[in-house]
Amino acid sequence: MTLHGRARFLVLAALSLLYFLLMASTFNSLGQVLPFMVTDLSMNWAEAGFGFTLLGIACGAASLGPAMLSRRAGHGATLLVGTLLLVAGFAALAMAESVLAYHVGTILLGLGYCFCGTVPSVHIITNTFDRRSTALGVYFTSGSLGAVAGPLMFLASNELLGGWRIYWVLCGVASALLGLFAVLTAPGRQHETTAAETTTSENRGEIEWTVRSALFTSQFWVIVAAYTGCLLVNTTVHGFAFQHLLENGQSKATATGLISLAALVGAVGAAAAGMIGEKVDGRRLTILSLAALTLTSASLMVVHSWFFLGLFAVSMGVGLGFSYVSTAMLMQDYFGRRASLELYSIMAAISTLAALGPGLGGILRDSTGNFIGVFAALAVIDAVLLVAVVAMRRPSPAGQPASALG
Repeated sequence: MTLHGRARFLVLAALSLLYFLLMASTFNSLGQVLPFMVTDLSMNWAEAGFGFTLLGIACGAASLGPAMLSRRAGHGATLLVGTLLLVAGFAALAMAESVLAYHVGTILLGLGYCFCGTVPSVHIITNTFDRRSTALGVYFTSGSLGAVAGPLMFLASNELLGGWRIYWVLCGVASALLGLFAVLTAPGRQHETTAAETTTSENRGEIEWTVRSALFTSQFWVIVAAYTGCLLVNTTVHGFAFQHLLENGQSKATATGLISLAALVGAVGAAAAGMIGEKVDGRRLTILSLAALTLTSASLMVVHSWFFLGLFAVSMGVGLGFSYVSTAMLMQDYFGRRASLELYSIMAAISTLAALGPGLGGILRDSTGNFIGVFAALAVIDAVLLVAVVAMRRPSPAGQPASALG
């Protein structure tokens, strides 16, 4: 894009603040609100987990929508649609009197997250800044800080204002304000990457793929699977870790503190990944994130020891903090910037499969009486994906010698 000077940083600030709210108020605090909603709405944990599943499905399944709308109507229109969906979703949760209303609210929030979140934002940021890894680090760090704040925000709201409904009202107001800020600062269609800029990136050694050619490589699908595995841990662990810790003798304050500590480590990890990503390729960062997330799931199987509780918080923070930057950078390292909007949106759509985790996990919890089997399955899945990324090599486009890829 052709934005320069302070305008670039205003765009980054607006998108980062909006992502902070998205991370704080959806996946990362819903797990804390759910025990209260389960009681008041007379839900079981399968129904509660299914709401998490719907949130993830809506977020991923609609991912091609913001890509197409951004190309045709501009980024501002995409962010406006997302803002309206977020406000509607928070309103639905605040007024929910049934399981159906809760599920409708999570669907609307998932759609709003999709149109205001990473699909348009990663494209805007990576095409606005030359030091894209650092800029992405700032963006994802803000999201990780939102993950830190989310549980604490609800805890404070519940203690000071009493009840979970007012929390959703406050989230709706904040989403309207920050969404409008992002809409007003979004770059217009005239700032889209030009052919000259594409040539410049090729002169820097980046090979620009078409969407079609990238889809026919095994590497694209390995990256998609790795991203999906990271989201699977994110959604499932955030959905059940709080309740799992309570069921294993930890207090609410301890459980909330551990989850917030993991998010704080994730914020540091995202910032570090952004800086390290200027020197280290995305594949190595992805390997690190998958290894850490494998440890996360395994450590949750043994939560009676402070060593494993600490390992859970640190490994989850490192794994998630690095994963968002690493997979976005790996996708662009291998396939270039020109098709990045479509490829990232396709990856986000397919990663909807991660949303099956909380739903299936809730069913398993109801049938076995605990969450141990859920976390064991997550550890195995991420370990397999880790091996796949370790074995992966850079793809060579048709007619392009591998040596030209560096």
